Amino acid sequence: MANISIRYQIAQKVRNWRLKRGYTQKDLAKKVSVTYQVVLQYEKGTRKISIEKLYAIAEILSIGIVDLIPVSNEKICFEDKGEEILNLVRKYKTINDQELRKVFYLLTKFTRVGEKSSKKAEKVKIAKGLVKAGISVDIVSQAIGLSADECVEEKIGSIYCKIGKKIKEWRLVREYTQKDLAKKMSTTRDEISNYEQGRVAVPLDKLYAIAETLSISITDLLIEEGSKVENELPNLIEEYKKIESQELRNVLIKSMFKSIQICEEKIREEERIKIAKNLVKKGISTDIILQITGLSLGEIQQI
Repeated sequence: MANISIRYQIAQKVRNWRLKRGYTQKDLAKKVSVTYQVVLQYEKGTRKISIEKLYAIAEILSIGIVDLIPVSNEKICFEDKGEEILNLVRKYKTINDQELRKVFYLLTKFTRVGEKSSKKAEKVKIAKGLVKAGISVDIVSQAIGLSADECVEEKIGSIYCKIGKKIKEWRLVREYTQKDLAKKMSTTRDEISNYEQGRVAVPLDKLYAIAETLSISITDLLIEEGSKVENELPNLIEEYKKIESQELRNVLIKSMFKSIQICEEKIREEERIKIAKNLVKKGISTDIILQITGLSLGEIQQI
């Protein structure tokens, strides 16, 4: 994906979400603390948007960072997935049964972690949007099923430190040293170290390059509010490392990402609809529900 293409796609997403929220370019500029001309350049794709500014824009528009980041458009259907798993079983039937069972056990665990993370992130994102819109924290907490603390803003640690931590985690999953990753990216070990420590801002094009080198999605390196299930990841990584066959490891990683990709958007949509139902019961204005959840008027009317 060319840098200019990435920048243009982000520009379109920013513009579309701004219009969806009913903000003018001047409104958004004021909220992000930049000039109107800068927002104009952002939306034309002639000016790079830093990751930090993307997070700020996402927060103002009451959306997740992944809503502004272009990802692969590859679609995978469940039928194909089932056939792929059967083919894998046939292909690896000569491999130790215990090890093969471990692969599918871990695949299931990884997918569940992704599902929990997606659900929680969607809830927290909508909750914070509702609180910002002036809805009582108690009402939001009851409607969404979160604690009062989870419904309000929490500012801890820099974005780049958190992203750096994710880069390090995935580098270790791949069993690369900083030097290995640097070599594969034609850069220096110091640069990788700076990124992992959060000492310097990671340019978006570099983040895409790191994700590609680690054979993961860009979204796996981004921080989603509410993703509190990350403490499960280290244990899964340790189990993953016990698999002796490198080929099986590759199969696990490939299948894991595909499984998560299949269900993530569906999970987010289901959570939005579930939350919207509860908000309707609480008597929250339809306009606010539309604005914060991103659902259509038709979807709200069917509730």
